[in-house]
Amino acid sequence: MIAPFILFSLVGLGFFYLQNLVFFPHVRLDLLDLLIFFVGLRPSLSLSLSLALMLGLLQDSYAATPLGLHLGASLVLVASARFFRRRLVLQRIGSQVLATLGALILQEVWFQVIIVVLRFQSPLTRDLITYRGLEILATAALAPLMYQLVRGLERLLRLLGWLPLRDLTPFKPSA
Repeated sequence: MIAPFILFSLVGLGFFYLQNLVFFPHVRLDLLDLLIFFVGLRPSLSLSLSLALMLGLLQDSYAATPLGLHLGASLVLVASARFFRRRLVLQRIGSQVLATLGALILQEVWFQVIIVVLRFQSPLTRDLITYRGLEILATAALAPLMYQLVRGLERLLRLLGWLPLRDLTPFKPSA
């Protein structure tokens, strides 16, 4: 589990810098959320939880939000990935986009409920809902690309001999 964790963490760190230092003023895509979701679909629950914890804490330390907000949102993504993993055939592009869209909507609901409960910000306005909705749709549209990236990283790990035998069938729904 150490080699996949290091590899996915480095990819996540790259996405974090790309998302927050290059894209942020102009483009808002949640690439880290996509990565956490698709790693959450892998058979290893410990890998997905540890990656969600690490990347959630990284986002919490960078943002000016209450500590644990992004961490909780990352855990919501892992939970929704585990839910969708058992119920959908995720090799199809439509299923990938719909599952990602559902997970990102659940994550946004988590954000808004926690923000309202903590009275950190005023309740949702129509403009904010429209803006966040467009961000979620744009991020969900990138789901097939992230799926292929995670599959490619798994193939790389397999070629290097760092992927355990029980992880050779990723993204297959378990009965």
